[in-house]
Amino acid sequence: MKSKFTLFCVICLLATATVFGFDGPGAPNSVAYNNIVKQFIDCHMTADSKKLDRILSDDATFKIPRGEKTYIQSKQNLIKQMKAEAGTQQNCESNYEILAESDAVVLARVHFVYGNTCQCNYLTIQKNADNEWKITQVYKFFKESKGDEATMPVTASTKQ
Repeated sequence: MKSKFTLFCVICLLATATVFGFDGPGAPNSVAYNNIVKQFIDCHMTADSKKLDRILSDDATFKIPRGEKTYIQSKQNLIKQMKAEAGTQQNCESNYEILAESDAVVLARVHFVYGNTCQCNYLTIQKNADNEWKITQVYKFFKESKGDEATMPVTASTKQ
C-alpha cells in the first residue's frame, strides 16, 4: 500500500511539473511581446518618439502601399517625423490581436479607427541578439471602416 501511495505522489509531482513548466500563452514571452504592441499603440497615440526608438530594431522599416507603389520609411526618418509631431494626441480608438507567434517571431495586427477610416498596421516583432523583442517591420494600410475593425475580437482594446 505504501508503494502505491509513493507511486501516486511521484505521478502527481510529475504532472504538476509538466503543467507549470509549459511555456504557453500566459508565459513571460507573451507578456514581453504584448507589451511591445501596447507600447507601439501608445507611441502612435501620443507621438512618443523616444519610446518608439526603444521598441524598434535599428533596421526597422515601415512600408506603406499606395496604388501600385510601396513607400518605405526607415526608423531614422520615422523618429525624425515623430519628433516634429511631439505633443500630438490622436483622436481614435485602437485595438490589436496577435496573428501568429513563435519563440522568435510574432505577427500582430493593430487597428487605429478614426470614425469611418481605419489605419491597419501589421507588425513583425522579432527577438534580437540580446534576446529582446523589437519591431522589425510594419506594413501600414488605410481603408474605410465598415465597423468590423472596431469590434473584432482582440487581445486588447484601448479607447482614446
